[in-house]
Amino acid sequence: MIKSRKSRMVLIALFAIFAVMLYLLSAVRITAFDGNMYAGFFKANDIYKELPDASERAENLLNYLKGGREINASYFNEKEITHLQDVRGLFSLSSALLFLSMIFCLAIIGYAFFKKDLPFMSACLIAGGALTLAAIIIVSLMSLRFEWIFVKFHELFFTNSLWLMNPSTDKIITLFPESFFKMAAKRIFLTAGALSFGMLAAGLIVKYMEKKLKNVLQ
Repeated sequence: MIKSRKSRMVLIALFAIFAVMLYLLSAVRITAFDGNMYAGFFKANDIYKELPDASERAENLLNYLKGGREINASYFNEKEITHLQDVRGLFSLSSALLFLSMIFCLAIIGYAFFKKDLPFMSACLIAGGALTLAAIIIVSLMSLRFEWIFVKFHELFFTNSLWLMNPSTDKIITLFPESFFKMAAKRIFLTAGALSFGMLAAGLIVKYMEKKLKNVLQ
């Protein structure tokens, strides 16, 4: 058991930070690789009228982002493919951060469980869930200025201007208009919110059932 109050607070804070990354990045991947979401959006927004092969293009793109085969050059032009290479790099980075976050959170909870330190476990879960919910609320409020957030995101994570597409030459804009990204952002927030609420609820349950659970673990 970690007896130093300072050490416990540091670990709880670190757990909360990694929990935010864990749930936000998980929500991004769950949303980004949901094939049904794309088909539903294309149908609801008449994308198939202009791009009858929209589903095939999206499938090719998703397989590429997952680390699969190369982009089909008949679906996207050279500029789009180069930008998607950058996007793939971001997904690779997010996968590494997601794995790191998951390992850290599991290690902390596993340690607390092994040591039967239920107060520490509940504090971590509550802090992680609460901080993630707070982060989601803040980002959601910021996204009310969606165009500004969209531009700042690309300026921050991309070192070139290839993400600035031309509707007359770049089909990716037809495939994924601004409304798609707004819809995807909402799904990410809802998914991350549900996951973090689950963590918060678990922490509260452990906290209020501490005595009974301690007897079970003994």
